[in-house]
Amino acid sequence: MKKLIALILSLGLLISLSGCGTAQTAGSNAGNSSGSSASSKKITIGTSPYPAWYVWYIAKEENLFQKYGLNVDLVYFPVYSDSLQAFNTGKLDMLNIAACDTIAPYTKGVKFKTVMINDNSNGADGLVAKTKYQSIKDLKGQKVVTEYGTIEHFFLLKALESAGMKESDIQYTNMTVNDSGTAMLSGKVEAACVWEPSLSLALGGKDNHLLYSSADTPGLIPDLLVASNDLISNNRKEVTNLINVYLDALEFYNQNPDKAAADMAKQAEVSPEEMKQMMAGSKLFSVKDNITAMTEKQTNYAYLPYTLTETAKFLKSVNMIDNVPSTPEDLIDTSFMQEISKTRKDFTPPDTKALAKK
Repeated sequence: MKKLIALILSLGLLISLSGCGTAQTAGSNAGNSSGSSASSKKITIGTSPYPAWYVWYIAKEENLFQKYGLNVDLVYFPVYSDSLQAFNTGKLDMLNIAACDTIAPYTKGVKFKTVMINDNSNGADGLVAKTKYQSIKDLKGQKVVTEYGTIEHFFLLKALESAGMKESDIQYTNMTVNDSGTAMLSGKVEAACVWEPSLSLALGGKDNHLLYSSADTPGLIPDLLVASNDLISNNRKEVTNLINVYLDALEFYNQNPDKAAADMAKQAEVSPEEMKQMMAGSKLFSVKDNITAMTEKQTNYAYLPYTLTETAKFLKSVNMIDNVPSTPEDLIDTSFMQEISKTRKDFTPPDTKALAKK
């Protein structure tokens, strides 16, 4: 818990583009890309402190970039919003990003596509309350905190909706996610919506418990890998190989869970055991999972374009964007996953919840 508290104090805020600050200098972690077979194009991939994105550091530690002759810099942003700023101003080729944060830059003309779904939050986000509140309905008239305009705000509305309530039924208070987790730990607020590792921090409070989690809203909170249109147009082979690297890292995670946890924990600066717990809230995606979510039309959160549309409606309602994109499919390039599916044997991704118990 001490390490988690230290980590939470160093993390950035998961906020929408309109709330981003000026990008700070990020630490760079070069992928293992030396050698005569390496691609001449150096590709910069932005990552930040969200569990599923640490999978890239399995690839780094296990020399998987080198396997494909890739020249890669993994650029780690302790402050998530700085990674958004860097990508949207052309300083990165690819970015790991929450789906909600793709919408504002798209509406403002940033040229990119989603090429892979890393995961769905499957318990990594939650509504935490003091134990005297045994149901969401018990929160009526109480102070509930989370950060305005973020995916956590949207998640709170969905949690309330599940109990037949709306925001006006509670005393909604704007507070950063970092501060929300700390406030719950110290007992200063009645309830808060937070994501990992703030979620684990909040649940460390003696009188706190989980009322609702993203496991109750599958598909509501996807995390994505996006690539600039320039990279896609001029370096298609490298983009395909980078997706294969991530998939190789997942397979390594399946076969060597302890070593994989240690690889990720090294970057996260937590213990391997803590890393396993952090990963437990992420449902990692296979090739088939990607294709299904990107292409099989449904009117629920299993379909990525539906999720993007519903999230955009929320962002418009809180004045974060002016218009809801009419064709959310335009944010997605399914061709890479379709191509990979023809040559790669698919596999079941690591069961992060089961591995966390070992």
